[in-house]
Amino acid sequence: MSKKTGFGDKKTKTKKKQSYTFQQLENIKFEALKLHQRNRFDKAEIAYKKLIKNGIKDPDILMNLYQIYKQSIRIKDCFILYKKIIKETNISYSEITIDFLTFIINKEKDDLANEIVFGNLKENECNEKVISFYAKILLEKKNTNLAIDLLKKALEVNPISIILLSNMGYILQSLKQYEISIEYYKRALRLKSDDAIILFNIANCFEEIGDYQCAIKFYNKSILNNKNNPEALRALGTIYLNLKEYKKSINYFKKCLSINPNNSGALSSLINIYAEICEWTQVKKLFKEINHKKELHKEISPFLFLAIEDNPSNHLIRARETCQKRYGDKIQKLNKPNNKKIKIGYFSSDFCNHPVMQLMQKLFELYSKNDFELFVYSYGNFKDEITAKIKKNVCHFKDISMLQDEDIVSIARADQLDIAIDLQGFTKNTRLSIFSSRIAPIQISYLGYPGTTGAKFMDYLIADRMLIPPENEQFYSEKIIYMPDSYQCNDNSKIISDIKFKRKDFDLPEDGVIYTCFNNGFKITEKEFNLWMRLLKEIKRSHLWLLSTNLLMIKNLKDEAKKRNVDPNRISFAKKLPLEQHLARHSLGDIFLDTFNYNAHTTASDALWAGLPVLTLKGKSFSSRVSSSLLNSLGLNELICLSEEEYFEKALDLGKNPSKIYLLKQKLVKNKLSYPLFDSHLFVKNFESQLKKVLKSDSKH
Repeated sequence: MSKKTGFGDKKTKTKKKQSYTFQQLENIKFEALKLHQRNRFDKAEIAYKKLIKNGIKDPDILMNLYQIYKQSIRIKDCFILYKKIIKETNISYSEITIDFLTFIINKEKDDLANEIVFGNLKENECNEKVISFYAKILLEKKNTNLAIDLLKKALEVNPISIILLSNMGYILQSLKQYEISIEYYKRALRLKSDDAIILFNIANCFEEIGDYQCAIKFYNKSILNNKNNPEALRALGTIYLNLKEYKKSINYFKKCLSINPNNSGALSSLINIYAEICEWTQVKKLFKEINHKKELHKEISPFLFLAIEDNPSNHLIRARETCQKRYGDKIQKLNKPNNKKIKIGYFSSDFCNHPVMQLMQKLFELYSKNDFELFVYSYGNFKDEITAKIKKNVCHFKDISMLQDEDIVSIARADQLDIAIDLQGFTKNTRLSIFSSRIAPIQISYLGYPGTTGAKFMDYLIADRMLIPPENEQFYSEKIIYMPDSYQCNDNSKIISDIKFKRKDFDLPEDGVIYTCFNNGFKITEKEFNLWMRLLKEIKRSHLWLLSTNLLMIKNLKDEAKKRNVDPNRISFAKKLPLEQHLARHSLGDIFLDTFNYNAHTTASDALWAGLPVLTLKGKSFSSRVSSSLLNSLGLNELICLSEEEYFEKALDLGKNPSKIYLLKQKLVKNKLSYPLFDSHLFVKNFESQLKKVLKSDSKH
């Protein structure tokens, strides 16, 4: 019997490596590619592996096997092969890495993606394309802190990368950290001073923080390096519009449109300017042009068209199209929270000395502290004494001006609101996008925007039956909450200055009828103006007193008066005054002549509160029936006209009979105290009652 001794006595079987000639390997390669083309991935994989095992480093072979692993979602095998491709081939590192990152991110392997990007910053000399790509992905995933961390670490490795510096600037800009964003952009500019995109982005940051002079300088530098950038031209137009330098603004918008005739921002701003300066021929021309380009309806704010036409059906169509374009068809639901008190959230950029807040501040003061808990979410930058007053009266005042939409949505949802109320609609600085993500079980549109939002995510609109009679409900996407009197809240403690103004203080004639209209220029159209000029012709000792909003408006209206053979000196223009003094000067007027498509709103209630009767024409749309709502709630329905001719005849009759004006003013003074319009306590009581009804009704469904 023999003994087993040592390791050599043990027989082991080893698989002998098969060797192939060059031609055999070529044949295997040819066969593998044929199998791949025929989608025989299993057999192709075997052939590819055989080739790789025999030392073949053909990039095509490696990439084909890599694609097979991706298709069969074999992440581990894919990762091993990805590293081999980087190490053994000349395939672009950024190209293969971005491809692999896209694959694993789609499969929610974020940890592996982080490991690849953060772990290879130094080894791969901080590849700018990969870092930029991944930073963008992190930004899309709302992981901004990690994106900033990545770029900071990358900049430690490569501090003179224009791409990395500008990406850091862009992320900080998206977070509204404009000052720090500008610093990074300027570092990038030191490396490339003529980069038009970086210059544009810096200008945009300066525009956002209100430093218009620096913004203008950088936009102009950007244009010098890229003359065909319509957005830089549009931005300059917007800045000059904000500065009320209308001629310069118009010039830049026209330049923008010469490059891109469908630039919606320039078109909407241009029509807005022409309306503000009462250049009606241009308004009509642009309105016709926009109507012919149906796609532009989705881009341009419906607000612009309220003063141009009185057509609630068209207003609804435009609102729906705009909502669809901006916010899509998201319809979300939230469960009703179990709160002890009803939590109401108000959202606006205008919690300051703004017409909407002049009306609403009493509501914040008088609400029932036992039944309601009020939250105010302010995304405006302007703060004043009204802001301070609101802060004092509500339970929670949250400054969300520097936050992105998703952060605001998270905060509002965490507050467990029962009702969220939007006070802006499509007006300037709107954040309807917040409501599109659903921040409360019930979402309501109120006061700031006189019309339908056309939004599926807005549940209710607050109105009254004068504003929206039953036959007109079809033109509103929201369900209507009907207030028993006027929809408009008012402040019955509004102070009127005791200054005794005289007509000569405002260059008004000492005797004769003073027809007054303190509406903004964009509300005045040719229709009203034609009637006003007829009145001045009919009543020789009469005068028209308008609000001065800009010098071009004054020039254009005086020119229009001349065309109608009326002495332009019979029109005076009042400069803006503090509210108390503005209310006091109403006593110098005889009758307030309302505009048609877009009535006086806060301006009408100011006139009525100050004792000046308002003559209006009741239209079809929300914005054209507001004054009718106010007058109806004040018992002055005789001042509501149903046709342009009736409007003219009543204005003429009053102008010829000062005693009738006197009696009207006496009635107005009396009704102010006895009718609902200026009864702030009654309004708040009715408003809260309606909100409770909506909550009760909603909980049943």
